[in-house]
Amino acid sequence: METIHRVRSIFAIIATTLFWGLSYSSTKVLLASLAPAEIAFLRLILAVLVLGTGFILTGKKLIDRADLPRIAAGAGFGTFLYFIFEVNGLRFTTAGTGSLIVATIPVINVVAGAILFGEKNSAKRWLGVFLSFIGVYLIIRSGSDGALSFANLRGNLLVFGAACSWVAFTRINEPLMSRHDSISVNLHQSVVGVLLLGILAVPGGLNLGALNGQVLFNLAYLGIFCSAVAYFFYLYALKNLGSATVTSYLNLVPVFGVLGGAVILKEALVAGQLLGGAVVICGVSLVTMSGRAIVETQQPALNSNL
Repeated sequence: METIHRVRSIFAIIATTLFWGLSYSSTKVLLASLAPAEIAFLRLILAVLVLGTGFILTGKKLIDRADLPRIAAGAGFGTFLYFIFEVNGLRFTTAGTGSLIVATIPVINVVAGAILFGEKNSAKRWLGVFLSFIGVYLIIRSGSDGALSFANLRGNLLVFGAACSWVAFTRINEPLMSRHDSISVNLHQSVVGVLLLGILAVPGGLNLGALNGQVLFNLAYLGIFCSAVAYFFYLYALKNLGSATVTSYLNLVPVFGVLGGAVILKEALVAGQLLGGAVVICGVSLVTMSGRAIVETQQPALNSNL
């Protein structure tokens, strides 16, 4: 049975990377018609409807009150800050570049584990961390014409902020997945995310007049596949594989992201971005092939109270 769950989890995380890799192109299309907060808010509304239906049909139970602070913290990082950083960042950088920056998540996860949880890593893994940050530097400094561009710099840094937020989301949710199922955690956090994003999106009024066929199609893709289904798959894989393994599979996101940007949006990556992406992938490969980190200290008390 454990082998079956592991195989299912691997398929789930690969499907997740496909959905998320193509989401950058879909988001870029929507940015021509909707504001970043509107995109994030509307996609989560759809996700809540899908997850709520699944929650009722499968007879799941509400999350324990004691876990609600951790649920709220996970939503704050994974559905609110992540979307705000990512969607705003994609206003100023390409879909392919954004997906390459997100490829640093496994590296950020290693650094967070060492600093916050006392995890010890091999020299090979730390070399991978160093190479990955060199690669990120090359990507971030390259503009659309291969030169330093303030607009692209801002967009790339915002996407990097999204990657950091996702690591926090993963670490916060890992203990929850030992006690709850994926649908329940995803639904509760999506509801919190809708409330937080609604504070930004609703007061200014939603541009419902922009909801043509193309916009609705891309919103449906983001809401149903990238939020409801992909988050469910990710949490399911996290429960069975652990944070180190699932974040390593996110290396596939830029592969699908760059392909999606090239095919759907006709994007072209400049030499500095291609070089940076290659360095990032080499560094991340070293990180993910160096084995699991060893935890030698207890997690900080703050994390146990989330």
